[in-house]
Amino acid sequence: MKRKPHKESKRFRERLSDTFAIPEDILLDLPRITAGGNRELEIENYKNVLEYLDSSIQLNCKDYVIKICGKKLEITAITDESVCIRGVISSISFIR
Repeated sequence: MKRKPHKESKRFRERLSDTFAIPEDILLDLPRITAGGNRELEIENYKNVLEYLDSSIQLNCKDYVIKICGKKLEITAITDESVCIRGVISSISFIR
């Protein structure tokens, strides 16, 4: 049975990451989340904003959606590569 090319490519990039000590998020286009307690998040490598409410923000990523829930949430900075979120963050979920 043949493997899907996507899986072979992903495994190759994982081995490449291990061999050359390159962070997987760079090679696999994974989001990187940096938290400042429960008051601030910076998320890199997202695709677009799907939902923006003061209680919930959803970001589309390569393989899943990241959902941030809380109170008084706001996007304080946004670029093509990263988004900064502030507020009282109660949960972060990954939805396939």
